Amino acid sequence: MKTTNPSKPAARVARRRSRCANARGGFTFLESILAVVLLAMVAMTLSNASTIIVKAQRKMDQRLGAGELANRLILQYIDERSSLPDSSLPIEYDVDLYRWSLEESPVQFEFDNQETEESNAIGGGVSLDRIKLVTIKVWLDSDSGGSFAYSSTVPSIVLTRLIDPLAFNNPDSLETLLAKPGGIEEFLQPLLEGN
Repeated sequence: MKTTNPSKPAARVARRRSRCANARGGFTFLESILAVVLLAMVAMTLSNASTIIVKAQRKMDQRLGAGELANRLILQYIDERSSLPDSSLPIEYDVDLYRWSLEESPVQFEFDNQETEESNAIGGGVSLDRIKLVTIKVWLDSDSGGSFAYSSTVPSIVLTRLIDPLAFNNPDSLETLLAKPGGIEEFLQPLLEGN
């Protein structure tokens, strides 16, 4: 039978402890490489996220610009149609260019208690045929990263309103219309067309 010397394992343990005590604390080369790689991945993720946020904000700003232009064009249409800009040319707003189109369509009202023969008689009331559905589309122009023709894939807005040419939102609009040459005829034209 072999006997073991109890002092040998104790000597090994003592040597290990002395090596650990003599070793310097800190990172190994592999740990430092891993830390650099992780830091680079976090930085790249943050950079991509901020780029996506900036692009989304830019697109929202362009859509807001299209909305503001559509609202201004509707107001111009209501106040004085002849002052609308040429629809074949882009409109500059902020740093972008926008295109626009306008469509008018008749509106037909249906009433539950409508009497057909008596309503067409003299004194039957003012016809509602003068009311129109006006749709304005505004979209980002191709020079600003959009398209030449309307597309829902580019920043755009579609604004639709029912418009009565006899109802003026602004009293100055009526005064301006009546003061210009031919303004009275222009004002009365929707009434005459409806009968």
